[in-house]
Amino acid sequence: TAAAAAAAASRNRRRQGRGSSARLPGPLRVTTLDRQGVIEREDIRNIAIIAHVDHGKTTLTDALMKQCGMEKTASMDSNQLEQERGITILAKNAAVKYKGIKINIVDTPGHADFGGEVERILNMADACLLLVDAAEGPMPQTKFVLRQALKLNRKVIVCINKVDKPTSRCDWVLDTTFDLFASLGADDETCDFPVIYASGFNGVASVDGPDKLSEDLKPLLDTILKECPKPKVDMEAPLQMLVTNLDYDDYVGRICIGRITSGSVKVGQEVGFMYGEGAPVRKSTVTKLWHFNNNEKEAVDEVTGGDICCFAGVDDVSIGDTVVDPRDTRPMPPIVVEEPTVAMEFGVNKSPLAAQLKESTKVTAPQIKARLEKECLTNLALRMEPGSVAETFKVKGRGTLQLGVLMENMRREGFEIMVSAPEVLLRKCPETGVNQEPYEEVVVDVPTEYQGVIMEEMQAKGGMMKNMEAGAVENTQVLTFEIPTRALIGMQGKFMQRTSGTSVMTSQFSHWAEYDGSNTKIRDKGSIVSTADGKATFYTILNMQARGKFFVDPAEECYAGQVVGLHNKEPDLTINVTKEKNVTNVRAQGKTAETIPPKVQMTIDDWLGHMDTDEVLEVTPVQL
Repeated sequence: TAAAAAAAASRNRRRQGRGSSARLPGPLRVTTLDRQGVIEREDIRNIAIIAHVDHGKTTLTDALMKQCGMEKTASMDSNQLEQERGITILAKNAAVKYKGIKINIVDTPGHADFGGEVERILNMADACLLLVDAAEGPMPQTKFVLRQALKLNRKVIVCINKVDKPTSRCDWVLDTTFDLFASLGADDETCDFPVIYASGFNGVASVDGPDKLSEDLKPLLDTILKECPKPKVDMEAPLQMLVTNLDYDDYVGRICIGRITSGSVKVGQEVGFMYGEGAPVRKSTVTKLWHFNNNEKEAVDEVTGGDICCFAGVDDVSIGDTVVDPRDTRPMPPIVVEEPTVAMEFGVNKSPLAAQLKESTKVTAPQIKARLEKECLTNLALRMEPGSVAETFKVKGRGTLQLGVLMENMRREGFEIMVSAPEVLLRKCPETGVNQEPYEEVVVDVPTEYQGVIMEEMQAKGGMMKNMEAGAVENTQVLTFEIPTRALIGMQGKFMQRTSGTSVMTSQFSHWAEYDGSNTKIRDKGSIVSTADGKATFYTILNMQARGKFFVDPAEECYAGQVVGLHNKEPDLTINVTKEKNVTNVRAQGKTAETIPPKVQMTIDDWLGHMDTDEVLEVTPVQL
């Protein structure tokens, strides 16, 4: 059709216009701008990589470092939990040298629950590299990270990644990405974004199209050098550096990370810290100073404006502080992130089996409080306040995954805690004063045969379908819903069960809407609860197999009130799981040996989606 031909011609014009962008500036020099004392540094570029979860940010960053001369192949995802889950949880800094120019790269998380990392890290960058999967196209988190980048007026370079996929559809992805820019209110100049086609796994890229890939990632690096704005530095202004991240070292203590806006930092220099205008100045001395080289810190004596650095020598610092010159204090506005939507109570484990493991080294309320306060210092999306009862603390976050990662880290550090079921936070509407609850935009990629199952479950929880389109893989559908956050808790596990593990669900906070006061059931089945202390017996579990599934094995220690299984029906079922078979002097008839299935294995994420409001979870270093 004429419309299709016009769209194809437009795409070709965009490709041709951007294909010539692979040329570099001349020799390094400092360009003076019109404003007095303000210069552009041509030897540095600062860029953040943003994308939806699993669209290849870390793989592409690792490939860039390898091709730019990194001797040791070390992934940016060095955290143990990140390697186990295959996702980025913490934002990290790296730097590569290309044609004499230093490119500071910030790798950000892609999951919606860690969106607070993206919001504050964008303050360090002058431009963003937006990665979009060549098969999936823009997803919910793509919309979120792009909205944040446009809000801060950052230059956006679009990279269509994973073009080597058999199911890639680059033209469709480019068109839907353009539509996303337009729907978010981007102006004409922003919508005329540069486009790179790449495969981070194979380490190749091109500006001309997915079928004209070069042998390396130089087209991507050249585009970054040309399109990423050069850092502007006011040489006559005093020191300014916004602290956007914190690290810790056992030898030098707390390390603050950020980008120097003006001035410079030297080892031994006295600096001040202020949290916004009018705050008191806290003084300290820089004891160690580093800049980034690949994904490692490299000690230096001085770092000047426009570069990203980190330094030690101060304990009383938090994210959002401005590092200033004590003689001329000019603080920057603190970082503001979106409010949390989910809360849980963390408390001391008070069960009969509490603190009996040798691995449990931190079990008291002061230890738990100190650990949660430390986490809130480095994670702006978390909030903490006193709980409803003594020795409990209410922790608020962006989602159950974020809180689950916190619990997993704590149990590996030797903590033993008891946590409540997730609770969705409400707010008062600023204009009308009515209660409002958060809504999520949910995208489910599912085989066509299970499409009805997803629609049935979503309708039962009050979800409203917004869109349905064909997936990248044959015989798949991509369904988009809008649903209250409280109704979404536990849906991931239910979808996995009902679709035999073939569905992929992603969600992103959408908006606040009026709370209707209804209660949503997390699950439609009750619990099997033990009525006695002791060890679970093979005899009881075997006889109760028809009544439900069990979370304990024979000979496992239990106590009265413990949830030991999942009932087949809605009401809870109480049993004496420690009951033994009565011994008589009558010889039993010869029978074949009977067996029972192994207990149901549940992770922290599974439990958080399974727990009802009247249940709590014991989190210990060994068992849940």
